[in-house]
Amino acid sequence: MKTKLEGAASIAVVMPAAIGDTLLMMVLVNNLIRNGYRPTVFSWVVKDLIDWFPGIDVRDEQDVCEPFELVIQLRATASGASLAADGQVCEIVRCEAFQAPGHMIDMIVAVARDAFGLADVTRHNGITVPNWIRFRACERRVAIHPTGSHIEKMWPRKKFVALVRKLVQRDFQPTLLVAPCERQTWLTERDAAQRLHSFDRLADVAAWIAESGWFIGNDSGLGHLASALGVPTLSLFMRRGIARTWRPNWGRGEVVLPYNLFVVGALKERYWKLALTGSRVLRSFDRLRLQEGPRSS
Repeated sequence: MKTKLEGAASIAVVMPAAIGDTLLMMVLVNNLIRNGYRPTVFSWVVKDLIDWFPGIDVRDEQDVCEPFELVIQLRATASGASLAADGQVCEIVRCEAFQAPGHMIDMIVAVARDAFGLADVTRHNGITVPNWIRFRACERRVAIHPTGSHIEKMWPRKKFVALVRKLVQRDFQPTLLVAPCERQTWLTERDAAQRLHSFDRLADVAAWIAESGWFIGNDSGLGHLASALGVPTLSLFMRRGIARTWRPNWGRGEVVLPYNLFVVGALKERYWKLALTGSRVLRSFDRLRLQEGPRSS
């Protein structure tokens, strides 16, 4: 069943709080714009990256004067309901087109094509690197994101520090991207302290990643950001099924999984941090570099 767009004079897209979910939902926004619609976006992520998403109408809720005739959101939110008033609310996860198994990008593209009836569709989310950014100028720099919003998805800190040592031995320049509130914890790690970088704005994080040669990180939003920007990305995942749906999947990238020591899924999730070794991560990084050719020699 298609969601009617033609009768909607005003369209709002209310984004989730998570960085990765927002970057994925921007695929739908980009497709709406490609097909002649002018949605208004409500998102702290897009607002902070406004120079990276040129032409997007992004606002705060308090700036709204009239309700929207159609509100689109990934999952139901109180904000979406309030912005819609008597209008139509579309929850993407409830669309029939979203139900076919696959990668999140392709599921959202299917919604754009089949639920909204858009003719000109793309997998890209519309992000662009501003012209003042020196894209991948720091060829040997590896931006590493060792944290995340879900602790169960985070590879151990000691293993990340060991990975930093190995990369230094290989003449790379690993840098650890952590939030300002996480910085104090990482300062206790001698080999990590001098390589820590914290930024208050997401736009500054994006600039650091975009000028790096490589990105390594947990299953988190910054991996999606690196991939969308075109920086080769190595992502650490606990399970193949999760990676199949959620891996960063725009630019060149590799996924590294733990050794398959367990049959039961619950055990895989419980012990994946032990089963994923530093040597396995390094071998995956080597495969990613081989895809690059002479530049990474």
